[in-house]
Amino acid sequence: MISEKQDRRVKRTKGLMRDALIALMDEKPFGDITAKDITSKADLNRATFYLHYNNVFGLLDEMENEVVEKFAQMVDRMEIRPDEDWEYPVIGHICDYIVENPQLCRCLLLNSRSDRLAGKLTEIMKRKGMEVRRSMGLETEIPQIDYVHQFIACGAMGMVKQWLMEGMTLSKEEMMELAEKMVRPIFQILIPS
Repeated sequence: MISEKQDRRVKRTKGLMRDALIALMDEKPFGDITAKDITSKADLNRATFYLHYNNVFGLLDEMENEVVEKFAQMVDRMEIRPDEDWEYPVIGHICDYIVENPQLCRCLLLNSRSDRLAGKLTEIMKRKGMEVRRSMGLETEIPQIDYVHQFIACGAMGMVKQWLMEGMTLSKEEMMELAEKMVRPIFQILIPS
């Protein structure tokens, strides 16, 4: 019973620190945020912060890793078949997550370290693409495949960042349609129909 209560307390405390970091990143650049800023915003003691994290980067890394894990689970559940239009639903799942978590996505994607997150997400998509190609009996190796993956990842990240910077003025449906028009020809290189 004590352990469960303690776990809830830790979860609540970490949640307060995450919320504080997200709010602070709306106010100033990530590099200017200190543990003191976070604990002041969260109304916690600085010692509490250091009980869980070595520095602000540790908190950001934990947040990134949680998003990466959720993204990996989402991608693993996706069914991709060459005889079906699958791009729109895949893009839809990603847009849904962004619409449901706009502050978190702004925090993680609009900071000076967002390239690290982009790299992790690219690796997940690359792994899924290779898995789909294997299941279709296609060669897993494509000449210059890394160029294709980087093109898709950088383009997709650029679109998402622009969407977030503009305050998501395009509707989710408009974003999905625009993204689908751009990625469908590129995905044909990876998974021909």
